[in-house]
Amino acid sequence: MLEGRAAPAAAATPAAKPPAAKGNFVLQIAAYTTSEDAQSRRAKLHQAGVTNAFVEQASIGGKQQYRLRVGPFPSREAAQAAQARLRTLGYDNGFIAAQ
Repeated sequence: MLEGRAAPAAAATPAAKPPAAKGNFVLQIAAYTTSEDAQSRRAKLHQAGVTNAFVEQASIGGKQQYRLRVGPFPSREAAQAAQARLRTLGYDNGFIAAQ
């Protein structure tokens, strides 16, 4: 996770839902038109040590979207700190969203 804690062993399995952690803020990294693209990018984030990344499916204007998100975070400040770290990994277009 971005908070610097070691990831539990269960985090190695692919997840399509947000982790059970508590918090009201998430970072949306990108949105994709296919689940495969979103899951592939999530796997790359996991390899980079971002173990709290997940894909969330949404229907926008009648079209399916797959949102790549990181979190949740307990505060906007925690989300901003994670956003700064993600920028160092090349993810510059993310934004913070309240859940």
